[in-house]
Amino acid sequence: MTIHSRKLIQPLAEESFKLLEDETRRRIIFLLRENELTAREIALKLGLTTQNIYHHLKKLQAGGVVGVSVERLRGHLMERFYITTADTFFYTEDRIEENQIQSFNDVLYGLNEMGVDVEVEEYMAEELSDLHERRRRLMDVRGESHDLCSSCSFSGYFMKFGPMNPLLLNRILEYYGMITMTEEEFDEYIDQTRELRRFLLSIVRSRPAD
Repeated sequence: MTIHSRKLIQPLAEESFKLLEDETRRRIIFLLRENELTAREIALKLGLTTQNIYHHLKKLQAGGVVGVSVERLRGHLMERFYITTADTFFYTEDRIEENQIQSFNDVLYGLNEMGVDVEVEEYMAEELSDLHERRRRLMDVRGESHDLCSSCSFSGYFMKFGPMNPLLLNRILEYYGMITMTEEEFDEYIDQTRELRRFLLSIVRSRPAD
């Protein structure tokens, strides 16, 4: 794989993420985030054999984590310079499995805790879940859900300057979704946001008069 331009963010599937369980591969990734290096240069920095590094690079390339940035002729040999395919990687399965209805029941209870007196019924949680999902699907990037939980393990985040706060990552993905929407999709997103707000207002109990 030849890298012409490095991505800012790239999701990793489970198979690729498991490659990073190996300490040597993680060290290679950290090196290649900062510089384009040959296998020989990586081997010198890590105190390992070039053959060993080639073995790891082959696996990382197959997983889409590392690619070749440039090839240069050195004498009679072609020298490849490697780099990570993105500045930031996040693990697409690094989220907490949840019961949708129970989760939105908890949301309704949470609104009550914040002083908004709303009714809490299962059918309301179901409707809120449906409205949320319809609106979220418009913001999905590449058809995947990035509704990442802030309490999930940070082990799934690899960033140039350290772990990325999943809330910040969600914000980046949300803005990307808004930018890449067509005008028709954005209009639909606004309409569904209004519908979601109308539903929330409809379940607020009338406050007693003072």
